[in-house]
Amino acid sequence: MVEFDAADLEERLKGLELAPVPVWVLDPDALRIRWANQPALAMWRATSREELFQRDFNVGIDAVRTRLMAAVATVREGGTLWDEWALYPRGVPVFVKVHFAPVPLGDGRIGVLHHVYPRDEGLDAGQLRGIQALSLTAVVVAQAEFDGRLVMKNPAAIAAFGRLADDWPAWFVDRREAEAMLTAAAAGESARGEVKVATEAGERIHLVEVRPIRDAVTGQMMALIQHTDETARHGAEVEAARHQRLAEELDRTLTLVDRQRREILALSAPLLEVDAHVLAVPLIGVFDGERGADLEARVLPAIGERRVHTVLLDLTGSSARDAGGAGQLVRLVRAIRLLGARTILTGIGPALATALVDAGFDGRETPFARSLADGLRLARA
Repeated sequence: MVEFDAADLEERLKGLELAPVPVWVLDPDALRIRWANQPALAMWRATSREELFQRDFNVGIDAVRTRLMAAVATVREGGTLWDEWALYPRGVPVFVKVHFAPVPLGDGRIGVLHHVYPRDEGLDAGQLRGIQALSLTAVVVAQAEFDGRLVMKNPAAIAAFGRLADDWPAWFVDRREAEAMLTAAAAGESARGEVKVATEAGERIHLVEVRPIRDAVTGQMMALIQHTDETARHGAEVEAARHQRLAEELDRTLTLVDRQRREILALSAPLLEVDAHVLAVPLIGVFDGERGADLEARVLPAIGERRVHTVLLDLTGSSARDAGGAGQLVRLVRAIRLLGARTILTGIGPALATALVDAGFDGRETPFARSLADGLRLARA
């Protein structure tokens, strides 16, 4: 590989030594200055060429590097361009117009020749800061004719959509959305909306605002465009909505499960009016604390509502899993008695009988029968 020839570059640019304006050559790969005339040394406040050549320009704000590399890409393709820059030699701001042009570095690569001219518009501090803010903001700002051809885009726009994306509707996933906004601007109206755009980093959601303005160069009406990336916020809202839907679905499911559970409990211990003022309650399955509480909630109100004097608790198809279930049954019998009704227990098996004894059940005031039919005859007697 041919190495960079500083002497050859010095010889070829010898005629620019006496130029009254700062001139230098930037190596775009190393981002270092390879040649500079005396006015350039003075502008950069450099003590010598060697000191200036050692400065690393690959530092600073991303938006500045993006803007610089966009100019470099134009130069590498053989083009030239003018641009306005704020430079900071030794931290002192200098506002200049820069002309970028290609120059061979002698090793097969193309460098960037800078001709620098001081700005003479007499802009005040607020205007200069406004220009700098437009260059460094992360918000995409562009200006387009009403047919979509871009006449200006800031570094954020270049970083997002590429240096050559000069057709604004081409930024959109659906270019008809951009065309509709341009039509509104051409009619003197502003347009605003969230749209999908195709950036260099992939598809994003942008909040786009378009308003008509008069171009500062031609005086013609154009569209001022602003893009704000709302992908993160939009994604968060979508995720929040998804969680909300899941929560609502879970709530509906839990409500359904609870309703079905209560229906199953009711079906496993139905309240049957088998005779005048006699209520039969056949219990099916394991009798535990939950089923006991459910049964209390249904049986005790029914005693008063139906004027029941006898409750037949048929335990043929039921069992108490532990002392807690037997205790719950004892509690129910006592509560029925306190309401002025009596309880007849039928179909008690050996395991349940043992559990009731362990729970401290006193059967002297509670009649027993072998079967539900026997219990019904006992109730009638």
